[in-house]
Amino acid sequence: MSYMPDYIYPLLKLTANNIRRHPVVNLISISIIAIAMLLLSLYFLAYSNAAQLVSTWRADLRIIVYLDDDISEARLADLKNFCRELDEVINLQYVSKEQALENFKKTLGDDAGFLDDLPENPLPASLELSLDRKVAAVADVERLARQLKRQVGVEDVVYGSYWLRHLFSLLKIVKYFGLLFAAFLSVVTIFIVASTIRLSLYSRREIIRVLYLVGATRTFVALPYLLEGIFQGTLASLLALGLAYGGYVGFRNWLKLQVPQWSISTQLHFFSPLTMLSFILLGTLLGIAGFLLSSRWGFRD
Repeated sequence: MSYMPDYIYPLLKLTANNIRRHPVVNLISISIIAIAMLLLSLYFLAYSNAAQLVSTWRADLRIIVYLDDDISEARLADLKNFCRELDEVINLQYVSKEQALENFKKTLGDDAGFLDDLPENPLPASLELSLDRKVAAVADVERLARQLKRQVGVEDVVYGSYWLRHLFSLLKIVKYFGLLFAAFLSVVTIFIVASTIRLSLYSRREIIRVLYLVGATRTFVALPYLLEGIFQGTLASLLALGLAYGGYVGFRNWLKLQVPQWSISTQLHFFSPLTMLSFILLGTLLGIAGFLLSSRWGFRD
C-alpha cells in the first residue's frame, strides 16, 4: 500500500519542477492550445445560438393570407372554415383593413403622421394562420401556401419559409465548414504542441540521461511530461472558456444597448455544463496528443 504514495510523490514533484523551471515552454504550449480552443469555442457558440434562433423563428412560422377588397362576407366565412379544417393550422386570426392600418401606425410610431392624409386605406384585410410545430419541412409550408392561393377571394399568400430555407442551407454549410476547421485546427495544434515539447525534451536531455543512468524506467521518465501535457491542456481550456464567456457577455450587453427593442439578446445562451466539460476534455486530449507525438522522439531507453 505504501508503494503508490512513494511512487506518486516523486512523480508529481518532478512534474512540478518541470513546470516551474521551464515557464516559457509551458506558456507557449498553453497559449497555443488556448488560442485553438478559443477559436473553436467562439465558432460553436455562434453556430449553436444561430441554429437555436432560426429554429425558434421557424417554430413561430405563420402564413398570412391577403384577401381581395371586394370579398363577400359569405365567401370570407367559407374561407375561414376552410382554413380551420386544415390539419396544419392551429390558430386563425382575422385582421380587418382598419386593424391592419392601426397595426401599421403602431409599427411606425412617431412617423405614422403621414398616414392620416391618405385618401383611403391601402392595406388589405388578411387571415393570419399559425402553423402546427409538426410542420417542419419547408416543402409542406410551400404546398400549403399554394393550396391557399388557389382559393377564391385570396389576393396573395406570404410566408417566411423562403428566407428560412436559405438560412438553414447556409447554417448547414457553416456547420460542415466548422467541422473541417476544427479538425484542421486540432491537427495543427497537436503538431505545434509536440514541437514545443520536443524542444523542452531537448533542453532537458541531460536530466533525462541521468535518470536513465540511476535506473529510472522509461515510464517513470515519461509520466511527468504526460502530466505536464494534461496540465497544459486543462489550463488552456479553462482559459479559453473564460475568454469566450467574457466575449459572450460583452456581445450580449452590446446588443442590448444597440437594439434594445429586440428580444434576441435574451435568447442567447452560453455552453451547457456538459458542453464546457467536453471542451475541457478536448483541450486536455490535445495536450496528451502532443505529448504522445513527441514521446516517440524523446523517450528511448
